[in-house]
Amino acid sequence: MSATDLATRSSYVEIPWVRMNRVTLARSTYSWLGLHTIAMNAAPAETDTWVLFPKVMSDDDALQRKPAGHPHLRRTLLAGAAALSLLVTVLAGGAMGIYYWTQNQIRYIPDVPASGSSPGVNPDIGGPCLRHACNYLLLGSDSRAGLTKEEQQVFGTDQHIGGVFRSDTIIVVHVEPGEKKAVFLSFPRDLWVDIPGHGFNRINAAFEGGIEGGGAQLVARTITSITGLRINHSLFVDLAGFQSVVDALGGVDMCVPYPMQDPLTQLDIKAGCQHFDGRTALAYVRTRHQPCDLIPDFARISRQQQFLRAVMAKMLSPSELIHLPSLVPAVLKSVRVDRGLNPAELAYLAGQLNGVNAGNVDFRVVPSTPAGITVNGQYLSIVRMVEPQADELFTRLRDGHPLGDVGLTQEQTPPSPAVIKVGVYDRSSAGMAPRVYTTLTEGGFDTSIPVQDIAALGPSPVKGSAILYKGSAADGKAMADVVHGYLSNLPEVPVKKGVLADVSIAVVIGSHYRLPPPSTSGPVNCS
Repeated sequence: MSATDLATRSSYVEIPWVRMNRVTLARSTYSWLGLHTIAMNAAPAETDTWVLFPKVMSDDDALQRKPAGHPHLRRTLLAGAAALSLLVTVLAGGAMGIYYWTQNQIRYIPDVPASGSSPGVNPDIGGPCLRHACNYLLLGSDSRAGLTKEEQQVFGTDQHIGGVFRSDTIIVVHVEPGEKKAVFLSFPRDLWVDIPGHGFNRINAAFEGGIEGGGAQLVARTITSITGLRINHSLFVDLAGFQSVVDALGGVDMCVPYPMQDPLTQLDIKAGCQHFDGRTALAYVRTRHQPCDLIPDFARISRQQQFLRAVMAKMLSPSELIHLPSLVPAVLKSVRVDRGLNPAELAYLAGQLNGVNAGNVDFRVVPSTPAGITVNGQYLSIVRMVEPQADELFTRLRDGHPLGDVGLTQEQTPPSPAVIKVGVYDRSSAGMAPRVYTTLTEGGFDTSIPVQDIAALGPSPVKGSAILYKGSAADGKAMADVVHGYLSNLPEVPVKKGVLADVSIAVVIGSHYRLPPPSTSGPVNCS
């Protein structure tokens, strides 16, 4: 190890790959020296060789402080998140051989200062990742650019939607590599916030300059002013890009509890488990006009979280991991990233996140409530943050503290399957328990705990098959209702505190249980 390496007190992630000399690849946001160094030590042909990624952090960067002023704030991506997950997974799996090809294929977000910024100020995207955490801004635009003529007849053109740029999906992915976990924080698109230099407006108005006009930078600055979280990197995808990413993944298997139609998004699917191609997936994550969508945008966030959880489950399955390197070219054509998010940065992140599983991925939404406001004589439907819950969520994220239940569910909206951790327990089910587990996994539930024998649950409070939920939990019954939508022939049974230590819901499958046929009608009630 060189003197420079010792000076940074680096720790190393070792990845067996290929033989090279030490080479500096790219500027790093993790090091106070400002560079990533990949060291590939020479070795005899008969021995393994290693690629070393230094983890470096200045002691002066150990604190991340919230800017002075009052907090204010916004929602969920999908393709951008899927793309980030895919690229990181590929690199973590050892596909560094694509490095040089990848470097020339990445499409970057222009380095355009956000409108209203002062000359000489720090850039809105970039800088060191503090407190051993990094924040990725995921932006999904409703731009029609790239859609076919047929698709533009269905969805309209940019002129049909007013000719302005809007970011209908905004997520901050807060990654803590040392803790092997990540939090996807969604922002409702109509969140009423103070956009720096522009005054109060819905948060998606910060993207009005578009990707070419500093829109990503202004959204990043707005989020930093609200949350105190510095945005280190950004990814952007439009409608066509989202379809392409999903198709590049080979589509996604999804289970839905009831038939869904939406002429505005061209959604038309039956209940049950089925395969979503890019077009169907786009319609699913955009729909917000289903029977129980009491607050449409909140319901859409819930489905986007559900879809993203299902994507992660697919990508982390052993049968899919071996195919990931071949998917990178198609994904890179569909997304745009900031210039700091180069292959070296992704490779470093991959090494640090090695070992993260679906159970360590958390989904949250900024606590908020629907409201209305009159601006210049015009009534606007908006969303306001709920305090002190929103500020508490931001503080816990900044400080690296457990989030508890803050931001887990949304007002007048059933819990997303993505936030419901379900354990499936086999009571001599003759193979039915794994089928139930697959249904729930493809339904976007957190099934990070594999099927277990009923003995793992301890003394069972029921005989036969049932959905068990925490009777004392605020959202216990609501979570059980969501699971019941998929397993409608199971009773819901509350249990005492302490019975379900590791899961939110326990599904016990006995010897006589059979999965119900798919529903042919919508939900019976929306409670």
